[in-house]
Amino acid sequence: MILRDPIHPQFFKGQGLRLILLAVMVSAFIFGFADLVSNRNFERLHIFLFNLCSGGFVILYHTENTARPSPRTFGFLALSLLYAIFAFLQIYLLAAVLSLILAVLVESIRLQKFSFLPLDLFSTRTPVVDKFHHASILCLSISLVIAAFVVVNNDILHWIANKNMTLNLFFLGYSFPLSLMAMSVMFSFIPEGPAKVHRILIQVFFWFITLGVVVFFLFILFDFPLAKFLIATALFVVVAVMLIFFLRYGRAVQQKHFLASGMFFLLGTGVSGVAYIVLARFPEAYHDYGRLLLNTHGYLALYGWSLSGMLVLIRWNDFPLRVNSLGAISLHWIALGLFAPLGKTSLTMALIAILLYLLFLGHFFQRDR
Repeated sequence: MILRDPIHPQFFKGQGLRLILLAVMVSAFIFGFADLVSNRNFERLHIFLFNLCSGGFVILYHTENTARPSPRTFGFLALSLLYAIFAFLQIYLLAAVLSLILAVLVESIRLQKFSFLPLDLFSTRTPVVDKFHHASILCLSISLVIAAFVVVNNDILHWIANKNMTLNLFFLGYSFPLSLMAMSVMFSFIPEGPAKVHRILIQVFFWFITLGVVVFFLFILFDFPLAKFLIATALFVVVAVMLIFFLRYGRAVQQKHFLASGMFFLLGTGVSGVAYIVLARFPEAYHDYGRLLLNTHGYLALYGWSLSGMLVLIRWNDFPLRVNSLGAISLHWIALGLFAPLGKTSLTMALIAILLYLLFLGHFFQRDR
């Protein structure tokens, strides 16, 4: 085990716990296509259920590192579900209050394992696995506080006037904590060797990914097209180098196949992200293909990369799994890379995507034989 604090042997062993999480994850995926049936902007509910409810719950449970989640972590799941409903129904003031309560819960759990000031992020002696983990849960609490402020500012105070300072933009910030946790999981399979160049490169990966996404977010907020293109291109290059690094130095275990697949998903988001920025400069092409490209980008990021890391973490103590890795990965790519984006405009494609998604998750949540 490479992690400084080995994951508890009973982590996510309870079948009931897995079923609860499975129900939330499946609901999230289905709500992504619900606008085809009823045009009520289910997109927020779709994002919240996966990123905040499912992802946040897994991050907190992993941080606690206990046999079963504590009442606080179950409380986070219950309140985040309520928060998702309030935000969907546009009951913003109550959503803002819940957002702050959730941030307090996250911070109380973060302080069990990490210090109040994240000084360990700047220490070269801290394993990069723990750095990504700490950055993940810290980002979760910060995202909740910022989202609460944006809700109050846009709905009541009107202190800051910025056309890009929308709820949808800041709500997408909930995807970053889960992505950082997936990074932590991936680097847990890369030994931190004695070579100085090796150690320096790993630190460069951490800081470039962590700060690069934040800078990219700011460029989106202030609408700097050229800067967005440059940072998106730089992030794509870094992710490509990370993938090569992982393939070269990652341990030869079954988990590596799923995480490498996740990295290819992440690489795909780099391509789609840069393409979307370029396409925005051509109004006609953007009108025809912009939405499809954006949907593809979202599915590759959330249900491709982030889901891969989350599933490896959930089944951590069960590997090697009795599944055909290549078959499961192929199913994942067909569902997310093809049918899911097309399903945003076609009910038939949406139903196929949901079926394939259920089959894929079945490989990970089935009982051990």
